[in-house]
Amino acid sequence: MMRVANHAAGFTVNGSAPPTRLSQARAVSSIPKGDLTPEHQTGTEDKWEYPSEDMYFKAMKRKGWDPKAQQMKTIVAIHNTVNEQSWQEVLKWESFHTANEPVKLKKFMGKPTEYSPKARLMNALGWSVLPFDRHDWVVDRDGKEVRYVIDFYSGQPEPGRPLSVYLDVRPALDSVEGVVDRLRWQFHEKIMPLLPFRGAFFGPDADAKTPTEAKDDQGGHSKVTPKTN
Repeated sequence: MMRVANHAAGFTVNGSAPPTRLSQARAVSSIPKGDLTPEHQTGTEDKWEYPSEDMYFKAMKRKGWDPKAQQMKTIVAIHNTVNEQSWQEVLKWESFHTANEPVKLKKFMGKPTEYSPKARLMNALGWSVLPFDRHDWVVDRDGKEVRYVIDFYSGQPEPGRPLSVYLDVRPALDSVEGVVDRLRWQFHEKIMPLLPFRGAFFGPDADAKTPTEAKDDQGGHSKVTPKTN
């Protein structure tokens, strides 16, 4: 569960609308942080800290966007919820491996215009739109760097229903291990359910939850419906 860091203040944005006070409170995520502490982190927490409304607003301004101060509370809530679910998806993949220490998120890179080969292929075949964002997350597994690719897709808007985001989280194909993990996923998801008497061959754990247990039928994407209140 996320908690709020103890360094909170406020920031007021004035415009044609009534002044909006942007919070400087930063929620502390559930995602363990590696030894590297980037400049945007305080260094006082052992978990990653999410940006405040103030920080997010200023970052969007720097990138040339036109953020609305009144929307920042919702935007930050969506950002935090999506990242929490992304980490849960990473942990499901990591369950394929044993580690002496809990895995940590060492670093991450935003690549919104660098579409992954899978996203390009899905789009070229007409199976999916292009994702609105992409992240590469590097996990520290007992001192070894493991890269994950995350594609973020917007859910179809439905009247009267909250915003939804679809995640496609998987190991990068930059190592033999990543390829093997993808093949194991396919075996668990596509082949094992078709095997008769699979419990006799694979033991009582044959029906155990796999890294896809929380994924729905939307092309293998994990669906997130952020709570903004």
